[in-house]
Amino acid sequence: VIPGLGGIVGMALLLPFTYGFDVAATLALLLGGHIGTIWGSSVTSILFNVPGAAKSLALCFDGYPLTKRGEATRALGASAMGALLGGVFGAVFLAISIPIVRPIMLALGPSEYLMMAVWGLTIIATFSEGSLIKGMIAAVLGVLVAFIGMDIVTATPRFTFDTDFLMDGVSFPVAMIGMFAIAEMMKLYVKGGAIVDRSVVKETSSVMDGVRDAFRHWGLVMRSSFLGLWIGVLPGVGASVGGLAAYAQAAQTSKNPEEFGKGNIEGVIAPDATLGANEGGGLMPTLAFGIPGGEGMAILLVAFIGLGIVPGPQMLTKHLDLVFSMVWLVVLANVLVTLIGLLVAPYLARLPTLHPNVMVPLVLSVCVIGAFATRGMIEDVGVAVAFGVLGYFMDKYHYSRANFVIGMVLATMIERNLHISLTLYGDYFLFTRPVTLAMFAFIIITTALPFIRSRRRKRAQRELIAAQRAEGKVT
Repeated sequence: VIPGLGGIVGMALLLPFTYGFDVAATLALLLGGHIGTIWGSSVTSILFNVPGAAKSLALCFDGYPLTKRGEATRALGASAMGALLGGVFGAVFLAISIPIVRPIMLALGPSEYLMMAVWGLTIIATFSEGSLIKGMIAAVLGVLVAFIGMDIVTATPRFTFDTDFLMDGVSFPVAMIGMFAIAEMMKLYVKGGAIVDRSVVKETSSVMDGVRDAFRHWGLVMRSSFLGLWIGVLPGVGASVGGLAAYAQAAQTSKNPEEFGKGNIEGVIAPDATLGANEGGGLMPTLAFGIPGGEGMAILLVAFIGLGIVPGPQMLTKHLDLVFSMVWLVVLANVLVTLIGLLVAPYLARLPTLHPNVMVPLVLSVCVIGAFATRGMIEDVGVAVAFGVLGYFMDKYHYSRANFVIGMVLATMIERNLHISLTLYGDYFLFTRPVTLAMFAFIIITTALPFIRSRRRKRAQRELIAAQRAEGKVT
């Protein structure tokens, strides 16, 4: 729940306690702790618009509007159940799909990864309501901030102002804490009053409403789970990209895309289902090839080495019992986390009703601790404050903070894979790689769909008004 830390810090903190235990107990501790952070980092995203970790950023977009509408309990319930369904789906996939997916993994290259990152940018249009230009400016600003530090190809310092601190770039969790958490507390202080004023907005939902929502949108859960598995299987993509991609596909396939960003429960279910399934997908390259599917899986590899286990093909022969133990551990951990989440959600939902005199110091102190804990550098606290001021003014003048963060998340992935693609495949790699070209066509189609729907809706409204005028019903 502490902003900026997340699963990798949780696993790193648990790692020293694993020595001396048998293999199954060690994996139970690490996997249980890691899976617990999926829903834990979603809590502050939904209640306070403060992402608990980078992967939970997408939960802010619709989870927080639901809280302000008096439906925090529903949002927390839907989040917990979405993560459970995605997690179980991911575990089942892990058990049956290693022989099937291996050739697909080996066939994909940097140009396909590039297309996936570019597809993530299409979500920018979703958050540019009112002014697409402002949305693009915010995204470009995020890309510029991501380029601070050493160039990944030439190792040339960029925008560092001759300071050693900026050589490693701006820490994404620190920037996110400032952009959302500190900015939100500044807004709350200026506005006065609680996030949710119970005298005006009553809690109108229950945990079971959220559970029913998750099952009602089973098609969305399945699509999001498949996406989470796919992104988990691809080494180096990361869960934060998965959450944003899940939100993008939910908005693009929804019957009510205009409600996204205003409190649509689909915008809560999709990212959590993807994050739950992402864990099963991330385990597959870790076990089968010794390639970590994400940062958390890298810690798991360290634990394997400490236990004398070498990930690779022998995991599927000599240690097959261990693989199935992990499948069951993932399922059990997801079930336990969901049960705990459903039990405590009604009590957590009361936190946004606290008076600002209590809420602001409490959240700001947690933010300062989280910003410092990410890298152990006091300068990161100053960076968080600076981004908090920037986030406050961006929100005040209607520049999308979501677009800023999307640009920052995807910029490095796009730059790295573009350089590698140009080096390996030449300038015209887009046309010489059939899979890349097919993915590019898919990006164009999915980007165009919301605009086509919007035009059709407006045309239907005009035709309806014209017909009513002809009948004399409206003037």
